[in-house]
Amino acid sequence: MAVSAASVFLVSLALQLPLIVAECALNLSKSNFTLVASVCSNKDERAKCCRYINACIAISVASYANKTASLGVDSDSTTVCLQSIAQTLEQFGVSRNATTFCGLGTKITVKYDCAGRTTVTQMLQSPGFGDVSQNCGGPITADTNCRKCVNAEIVYLHHLIGPVDNVTLSTCRDAAFAALGSQLDYSSMTKFANCFFGIEDPSIFSASNTSQSHSASNASSNPHVAASPSQLMLGMPLNQKHHSYRLSLVPIIGVAVTIMAIFILVVLLYLIRRKRKELEVSKDIDRVSSRSFPPHSIKKLQEGPAFMFRKFSYKETKKATDNFSTIIGEGGFGTVYKAQFSNDSTAAVKRMNRVSEQGEDEFCREIELLARLHHRHLVALKGFCVEKHERILVYEYMVNGSLKDHLHAPGRTPLSWRMRIQIAIDVANALEYLHFYCNPPLCHRDIKSSNILLDENLVAKVADFGLVHASKNGSICFEPVNTDIRGTPGYMDPEYIVSQELTEKSDIYSYGVLLLELVTARRAIQDGKNLVEWSRPYMASDSRIIELVDPAIQESIDFGQLKAILNIVQWCTKHEGRARPSIKQILRLLYESSEPVNSGSLVDDELDGSSEGRGRGRGRASKVKMQRNEMVSQSGDVRALASSSSTSWSYCSRSFLLESGSPQSPPNIPSL
Repeated sequence: MAVSAASVFLVSLALQLPLIVAECALNLSKSNFTLVASVCSNKDERAKCCRYINACIAISVASYANKTASLGVDSDSTTVCLQSIAQTLEQFGVSRNATTFCGLGTKITVKYDCAGRTTVTQMLQSPGFGDVSQNCGGPITADTNCRKCVNAEIVYLHHLIGPVDNVTLSTCRDAAFAALGSQLDYSSMTKFANCFFGIEDPSIFSASNTSQSHSASNASSNPHVAASPSQLMLGMPLNQKHHSYRLSLVPIIGVAVTIMAIFILVVLLYLIRRKRKELEVSKDIDRVSSRSFPPHSIKKLQEGPAFMFRKFSYKETKKATDNFSTIIGEGGFGTVYKAQFSNDSTAAVKRMNRVSEQGEDEFCREIELLARLHHRHLVALKGFCVEKHERILVYEYMVNGSLKDHLHAPGRTPLSWRMRIQIAIDVANALEYLHFYCNPPLCHRDIKSSNILLDENLVAKVADFGLVHASKNGSICFEPVNTDIRGTPGYMDPEYIVSQELTEKSDIYSYGVLLLELVTARRAIQDGKNLVEWSRPYMASDSRIIELVDPAIQESIDFGQLKAILNIVQWCTKHEGRARPSIKQILRLLYESSEPVNSGSLVDDELDGSSEGRGRGRGRASKVKMQRNEMVSQSGDVRALASSSSTSWSYCSRSFLLESGSPQSPPNIPSL
């Protein structure tokens, strides 16, 4: 209510302010308004009164046009000037009835517009105006010359505007006078006005407002005249100017105070409205939050077992990230910052972009999923922050950044061939966990190099679960589910884009692109070409597949392994999803084709000195298999473990062999 009242007050002040602070640009100080008042006091001489008023205003407009080339004041000053003139006339004794009768503001204006011509140049260049200049431009000293001037003006106006109403005719006549008068000096201009408007007493253009007794009597009878700023403008005597000057300071001070009050009021209104919007936005966000992520869910997470997440305060998170200054990554839903908390722990903080329903859904989905996903090849969530419109996730910090940086950032030491194979196995382990050991099974939907993070030991972990989708009925066999198309161009399954039906085979396609990216160190879309389509001609011939390999590691690869990896890529990127392998089949093939990597890929090459080590590059000897199985069961190195799930590798193999409906291996992939 207070805001509405203040708004009404502000509007009323704003409407009155131009009248208070504006000043009329016309100079009427040389006009003898005492004489005008004398003429207008005689009711029988109303027409003469109107001509005198018109002549005084026309003289001032002509003088204004001489300086600005404009036939009158601008539109914003019109009202101010008309009110000023009306007040001045009234103060000198000209009644309101007289000014109304003469049409002050309609027939007699302070801004001339003759058929669209509003400047001196436009009038001077109008057709036939040359005759008016010729007959009226010289000294007008005789009645003959005056009649020629008037007749030339009548003919000019007749040809210019034709038969029109009196208002238009009067305006165009005054415009013609002002245009021609602006080219003359003041003395010639007044003689021209005497002829043009039929002025009988030339003293009307002499500033003698106070020299006549009539003026003195008016001044003495009206106390407002002496203090009027308008009268000061019209030529007050010198002995009264200093007194009026002091009086004029009063309205000036009043205007200044009014402007200051309005300014303060505007600032207050702005602050009130901004605060109101912030409250409305906060309520909307809280409404969305309560709908998609109710408070009891957050409370449940906080009150759960010790391994559940911690809730961070916004102040604590802001301090840990140094006011969100250290950016280490950016995604579709937010920016990731490095954070150093007070307990010396380092974390990665993902601050969601402006909270929308989609962003809120992604935030809630990621918390709910990571609350039940625990795997060494999935990035662990440490906590979260929910305060007002802020949505923040706190993850474990991955020292070596993303796989994308290692493959594509300039100046990086290239990953070795064996390390790339091991990263491929790590990611496959994570997908196996999501597809087979979660309840319900999950599709990641956004497998790509920027979502594969590496820790201090270059162990690969899958991140960003904002687009994860659960299977329809909780079974291991995914049924097609209609979803909004989301993912990253170049990694997205073409079949999913066309049908909009999501299955786990969409992740398989993305994984195939990732494998190819590991081999080639090319982006999924580079130089406007899709990586899979670009590589097909090379994979069609054994003699050309070496050209696919990252030049930085071409000399260190194992050709047999390369061929096996590319066969897996071809199988994963088949157009039809049902023709692609499951992640268990892929994982089995990776182990079988990369025994040297699996049997201690991070162990020193001295192991290669043994007969088993030398045999690793030549095939799958039974002795090698026995040694690998021993390492799986006994080694303390987690990267030597064959399966990512809680089950053993042998169990995974049995699961693989027992899968129903799995596509058969292509002929060029070794039989298992």
